[in-house]
Amino acid sequence: MHLIYYDEVKFDPPKQTSYWLGGICVPHELVPEIEAQISAIAERAFGSAVLSKETEIHGIELCRGNGNFKGRDFGERLELLKDLLAIVAREEVMLIRVKVNPENITHANDSPADIAFMFFVEKADELLRAKSSLGMLFGDYDEPAIGTSVANLSEFRQGSTRWARGKGIGNLIDTVHFAKSHHSRMIQLADVHLYASQFMWGDNSSGWRKAIAEIISDSRSLGPTKYKDWPQEARWYR
Repeated sequence: MHLIYYDEVKFDPPKQTSYWLGGICVPHELVPEIEAQISAIAERAFGSAVLSKETEIHGIELCRGNGNFKGRDFGERLELLKDLLAIVAREEVMLIRVKVNPENITHANDSPADIAFMFFVEKADELLRAKSSLGMLFGDYDEPAIGTSVANLSEFRQGSTRWARGKGIGNLIDTVHFAKSHHSRMIQLADVHLYASQFMWGDNSSGWRKAIAEIISDSRSLGPTKYKDWPQEARWYR
């Protein structure tokens, strides 16, 4: 059995011109070990490993020095990021990433979030099938998306994904499970991974961004096992 934890970066032009959905896929027996590693990092950062809003790790806050990392030394934050990405880079941790480019979609019946979730489910199921394994999805609790995601996965499992070359989904089981990110170290790790992934598509030629980009690049943690970038050029989607 594999457990898949995922998060999103919302489409927010002109600041963010794509919608990102990405996550980590790990064998279930490895979860306690990875949780312990992330908790040790939280203990270093906050003096406590207990799950709470005060010990929550977000990629954007860690890199930008706000939220729980406001006022923290930049070098310290770089070291924490390096240690988190070392976990992401572990051989047993597989990565799934979807990038949807709404500005290239000339017509769509579904939202960028729904399209990204459909592709994410396809890629997750492909990965599980290649591993001859079953898996379950765990997402960051985002009220507007919960009902839609649950209904969409149910539809995909009963028939196929919703496009011209729709795919049957047979290795993802049950439903989508949601938790507040401050209640799950694994969702926090997925958040850090996805923030790092989208960060590398920005202009990182100077200042604090260059230093962070070097940490991310050196970590060798960004090579997705399965990914989908869509569409690369303007097209219709039905």
